[in-house]
Amino acid sequence: MSLKRPRKILASTDNYIGAAVKLLQVFLFAAILAGCATGPTKYAQFSMNPEQESIVNSKPLKLKASYKKLFSEGRRNEVLNLMEVGLKEYKYGNKQEAKRALDTVLLNIGSVYADNEAAQKARSLWYEEGQKDFKGEPYERSMAYFYRGLLFLEDGDYGNARASFLNGIMQDAFAEEEQNRSDFAVLHLLAGWSAQKMGSQDLADAHYAELKRLRPDVVLPSEKDNVLAILETGKSPRKLADGVGHYQLVYRRGKKFDENRASIKYGNQEINAYPVEDVFYQASTRGGRVVDKIIEGKVSFKKTANTIGSTLTSVTNNSWVSGFAAASGNSGMNASAGVALIGVAALALSANTTPRADTRYWSSLPDTVHVVTLPFEPGNNTVKATYSNTAGQQLHQLSKTKKITFDEQNVGFVYLNSR
Repeated sequence: MSLKRPRKILASTDNYIGAAVKLLQVFLFAAILAGCATGPTKYAQFSMNPEQESIVNSKPLKLKASYKKLFSEGRRNEVLNLMEVGLKEYKYGNKQEAKRALDTVLLNIGSVYADNEAAQKARSLWYEEGQKDFKGEPYERSMAYFYRGLLFLEDGDYGNARASFLNGIMQDAFAEEEQNRSDFAVLHLLAGWSAQKMGSQDLADAHYAELKRLRPDVVLPSEKDNVLAILETGKSPRKLADGVGHYQLVYRRGKKFDENRASIKYGNQEINAYPVEDVFYQASTRGGRVVDKIIEGKVSFKKTANTIGSTLTSVTNNSWVSGFAAASGNSGMNASAGVALIGVAALALSANTTPRADTRYWSSLPDTVHVVTLPFEPGNNTVKATYSNTAGQQLHQLSKTKKITFDEQNVGFVYLNSR
């Protein structure tokens, strides 16, 4: 009788382990189904109050939808929607509305991404998750300062314009908690132009030296150039969720546009604009290094070795588990399978509970920013922007004519977007 008892115990152990394995299988299957069923998180929509409805109704049809989103999506998407509203208002020539929207954006950005101890403490509790208030990736924050700087330039306020471009350079240097050298060439060019028009040639030369480091073939503005033309082509970079559980953020170039070259026509002359900034490149790099993906605000760079998987999963290959399995027969094998299954279940639950990647992005940004500086005689103050594809075929439907804005110093500015 004493010899049979251990067999019963062993058989009982096998049954318990087998039942546990089956339970884990059911649990894992349910967890995977739950993850598949939930899909993207749904967020509450807010009803507009009478004042907000009045604002929406006062806007032209092409802007109504953007303002509706601003009011109905609330604080979580306020910065994103103000970015969209600000840039669209600017494109349509509504400068005061653009200023108001972008000023609010920059106030929000500055509260978390300023270069001071208080902001650093705030960032320590912050990373880009889909359910948190949108503050933008580094390139989006830089572009917010870029457009606010253009509005200052148009007003002839070169001191604030330069300060705005410098803030954009600082945002580009923030790779979340890592500090990298800025390579946002258009901001260095515009900071130099602002300094030059302020009469600070030494500051201008310093900015232009950095620009030359980034774009050796660029032709620097001459002292005779008194008009700056900014031309934009293409569509915004896209953010996409990737990986198990969709918690990895990756970047892709915008789709469905042909134009990538721009030129300016005035009088009998036509000058090709210099493509100074690739916005997709800025989105998909940090400090000049190409981003592979971003997970919970941490940047993973290409050519970096993949991390090893969970210890609970890899431990099944360890010698102590193999030895235990060999010595214990079926019960040991079941225990080993149980350990592996627990590891897989833990990974599945981790993927299910990890916040999804924040795929919200500033969709009205361009793909490329082109720049021309000109010596312009007062008189006929209009220019025509023309756009073409890689093969050199002109896309006539995208051509635009616009008046140059001159300030009190007879310095001109014009902004044109192919879209």
